[in-house]
Amino acid sequence: MKTHKNKNIALSKQVSYGILVFILVFFIFTMLAALPWVFILIEIGRFVGPYPSLILTSLTMIGVLICPPIVSKKMLAKLKKNTTKWIITTNLIIALIIALLLFSLFIQRISEAHQKIDTFAIQNNKLEFHKYVTAVCAFLDSNVKNAYKKPEACFKIDTYIYSPILLGKYVTQQFGITRADIIVYQGWGTCGQAAILIEELLARAEYETRQASFKNIDHAWAEVKYNGTWLIIDPWYIGILKEAQNLKNLRPEFQNATGVIVQYPDGTTNDASKEHGY
Repeated sequence: MKTHKNKNIALSKQVSYGILVFILVFFIFTMLAALPWVFILIEIGRFVGPYPSLILTSLTMIGVLICPPIVSKKMLAKLKKNTTKWIITTNLIIALIIALLLFSLFIQRISEAHQKIDTFAIQNNKLEFHKYVTAVCAFLDSNVKNAYKKPEACFKIDTYIYSPILLGKYVTQQFGITRADIIVYQGWGTCGQAAILIEELLARAEYETRQASFKNIDHAWAEVKYNGTWLIIDPWYIGILKEAQNLKNLRPEFQNATGVIVQYPDGTTNDASKEHGY
């Protein structure tokens, strides 16, 4: 009786080791990069909407963490290989397979969005400036929906992937994936996502671009330099082809802004308040 009890305790410890290893590997390959998690969130969300998607995604991830250790335990019990070595190895392999499978599906879907941007650039980059800007705004409206103050804002997965504490940005860049690609894939965004995508498309046509945002108001937009003048491209709020130097007078609420910060494609930032009339 005592021997049987000791075997059960030993087996429980082995299973615990296996679960621990699985969770550790799955955390490293998925949570830190965030890619499989957000892939599931977006794909489920396309069918059921934002809130159900969050719930179902959470349940899916819990199931993925719980089921493999249980299955491996029963499988190894039948094979009479209930050793710590076998349990750890099996869970390690299962974790890697699941993580890599989800990652490969995510990369495939993102590649489709990347191809969509490439096709747009090839077909339109010879257009005259004003026509090209109109085409860029049409592309934005066709591929990204405005999620401002909507539940669908949870689908802005680019913000999760590019979080400083995650590895998503580094991982995606190794595969030649840009943030604009992710934004087109997710299909939802607010002013920040619109600015990123617009800047990317304008840069593809070799225009000088930058992103701008208020110092004390939560809003961002894209700007393009044309004939020596910086023009605002913000179809969802400020407008299109508005001169940056007149920003303060474009909307009443802009009178209360304390200034503007701009960021160039190379990552450098400058205080451009004077350029915008502040």
